[in-house]
Amino acid sequence: MQPGYREKIIMHAFYPKKQRFANPNVLKSVLFYACLFELAEKGILGTEGIRLWCRESETGDPVLDRIISLLIPLSGKKLSRLQLLVPRRAGEIYKKQMELMTENHYLLREEIVFISWKVGNRYRVRKYDLLKPGITKMERALVYGRVPDRETWLTALLAGEANLMDNIFPTREYRERAKKRYKELLGSEFHREDKTIFQLRKSLKKTLDTQKALRAITRT
Repeated sequence: MQPGYREKIIMHAFYPKKQRFANPNVLKSVLFYACLFELAEKGILGTEGIRLWCRESETGDPVLDRIISLLIPLSGKKLSRLQLLVPRRAGEIYKKQMELMTENHYLLREEIVFISWKVGNRYRVRKYDLLKPGITKMERALVYGRVPDRETWLTALLAGEANLMDNIFPTREYRERAKKRYKELLGSEFHREDKTIFQLRKSLKKTLDTQKALRAITRT
């Protein structure tokens, strides 16, 4: 089984040689939107202007099917409703995704025990080699300036919003060039061509900005 957008983001975030630790709340929100990207690819989810639509479907994937059940009541409503849903449901989706990736042997789960009490889980990536072809494509697009294919661009969108560029690219020079190229593509017509992905990325950015503002308030 080849990794999809969800698996790629999680594996990049948990790779042992990571340069940056992913913020858990950010990662959970990006994972939720990675599911939306996959549903958009399947033609199950889309946007019309600032409104979202989702048709009832069964994919056979427990994570995607749960997302669909959450989205059906929002179909036809403004995308701003999605930004209210994600913070409340992202943790649930994240837990289901981690369980699924453990079952499919993408991740190895180890229990963290303190004085005979289980206090959490630690995850290690088992199949990181599966990501290497995609990393090569991202290097060509973000480091060397080629036009990315759709799959590469959607992966880059999710990785960029999750602040995972440092984990993906091996050297400081590559990371700096990748981040600069990513920002250029975000401001280009290339990014605006797919209306659904463009609107979903805007919605993701607003979700993350809201989370950041709330964290700043709680620190004061």
